[in-house]
Amino acid sequence: MRVLILIAFLACACWEAARAAKLVPGKAFDRLITIWLENQDYAKVVLEPSIADLKRSGILLTRFYAHTHPSQPNYLAAIGGDYWGNDHDEMIHIPENVSTVVDLLDYRNISWAGYFEDMPGPGYMGNYSDGQTGNGGWDYVRKHNPFVSYESIIMEGERLLALDSFRAFQRAFKEKEVPQFVFMTPNMMNDGHNTSNKFAADWAHKFLQPLLDPKAFDEKTLIMLTYDESEDYSQPNHIVTLLLGSAIPPALKGTEDSTFYTHYSLLSTLQNNWILPNLGRYDVGANVFRFVAEASGYTKNKEPANAASVNNSISYPGLLHTEPVKRLGIPVPNDRLIGAGGLPILDSIKKKWSSAIKKGEETPYDGSGNVYDGDNPPVYSPPRAN
Repeated sequence: MRVLILIAFLACACWEAARAAKLVPGKAFDRLITIWLENQDYAKVVLEPSIADLKRSGILLTRFYAHTHPSQPNYLAAIGGDYWGNDHDEMIHIPENVSTVVDLLDYRNISWAGYFEDMPGPGYMGNYSDGQTGNGGWDYVRKHNPFVSYESIIMEGERLLALDSFRAFQRAFKEKEVPQFVFMTPNMMNDGHNTSNKFAADWAHKFLQPLLDPKAFDEKTLIMLTYDESEDYSQPNHIVTLLLGSAIPPALKGTEDSTFYTHYSLLSTLQNNWILPNLGRYDVGANVFRFVAEASGYTKNKEPANAASVNNSISYPGLLHTEPVKRLGIPVPNDRLIGAGGLPILDSIKKKWSSAIKKGEETPYDGSGNVYDGDNPPVYSPPRAN
């Protein structure tokens, strides 16, 4: 048994090194690490001393909004360009013909990984697991790991192996083999879900110190600290997001960016930075982080026309909605859209949806950048260019 465990460990270590071997340079950053905390209102988070101290080293995005409540749909949106009407935190499966950021990164051979604190082992697909805290509650939860809900990821063994624990991240960090795109969620204590705003902010401050050391990475690294959703459901879903790391221009450290952003902006920013195709969904039209847009010469950021009328607190209809009358099929992606990377939809997505595309099925994705919720649902129309 010990021999088998050692073989498995060595195989994972070699696989991690192989994935991180070749670096694909970006326009504004060569690596992006996004770390997610839980359920706090913008107004409270910015008052935390630990967050205020971190802000001195980065850019505070003052108008960043989550999409809905509860947690899970926001995680899904950040890597898939939609949340499919999800309005709950139960276990879900999204069909294999739905592509994600993983498909876009693999297109350019950009290494990636998901690291989740207290995940029992690589590729774990269970709903939850106890971990290190010993408080009698769950530490790792599936709802904070969006990758395992997409069958296009879990049905491929190599992709599944890219989902691992914080221990794997620390090994990769020590060996300077951290992949170019990293998605991280701490356990239910450290992310603030089962503790407090202060607890999570202090944890983030401590966790980030080694990563913010000037010698931590040899490449330009952007660290995005964000929250999944706000705490108060009666208010617009306003959350704190901080951009940190060596990729931040010195002149911008300690500044604020008042551009309108959502979790879809993660996708559009990655596409812009690495000249990636798009998913043909709400990733197209989402604003690119301003400092990245300035570095690349991107000029298409704009205020959503309906931003003032949407509070992003109630999920719109879709496949994963709990109310049967609000369940819809997965919308066909719009193959006529050009994304922030200046490229059309990923060719493999177009092939997967070729039948529906040929029929000209109506789609809610128009590249406008408008935002939607249950009170202001998406409008379906024939596909057209943005």
